[in-house]
Amino acid sequence: MPSTIATSKPPPVECIKQNSSDGLQNTTRQSRSKNRTLVGPVVATFPLASSLPQILCDLSVPVDTSDPSVTMQYSVHICPRQMRRELELVFPDVVGRKEELIVIPTFQRTQTSMVSYAVETQTEKDAKLHQFYRWSGEFVSRLRKHGYWADVTDPMSGMALFTTCGPSLYPDVEGAEVLLRYAPLNLGMCFVLLHPQWGTHVYPATAFTLAPASIVQQTLDEMQCA
Repeated sequence: MPSTIATSKPPPVECIKQNSSDGLQNTTRQSRSKNRTLVGPVVATFPLASSLPQILCDLSVPVDTSDPSVTMQYSVHICPRQMRRELELVFPDVVGRKEELIVIPTFQRTQTSMVSYAVETQTEKDAKLHQFYRWSGEFVSRLRKHGYWADVTDPMSGMALFTTCGPSLYPDVEGAEVLLRYAPLNLGMCFVLLHPQWGTHVYPATAFTLAPASIVQQTLDEMQCA
């Protein structure tokens, strides 16, 4: 489990180099017809507790807790077969159980375009990152209390955040293309996420679990009412 979150400046969170994850790139077109969406896409608001979940505290990384809630689009998917092998390299803990894996891509709408390197864009990225950390800490903690494995990938690095890291990184942009058919915008050296309604004004991040879909939806519903 990573003890710190990457502090070196990576590419923008929504920018994926064309050779960054050949495994998912090669499966995008193949998996579209086999994708099984269980829920959504749905836009919902989740209250955020002022105190951080213990698993987030364990990372020893400062997280801004000033925002009282987060509004995001989410959907729930059975992991397509073509993505399973790659995700075993992101999450070694799911080896042998990848058929049970459920993927929950999330998207926060932003005021600024995430393609920009302007100061206000970087500030908004930080705010969205902290909101996702808080949401994901609560989501993962609740599922663990039910006895299920769950984790997210750090939007800053693509690495597993709360469990053992594998040798591969998860690209949120390509994941959105596989799961939701969101066509990426090709900027030459990298792809950026192009949301069908929000364009490049979007911050993507992804959660994963081995919990049954009914437990996942129950957990998401309970979090909205917290």
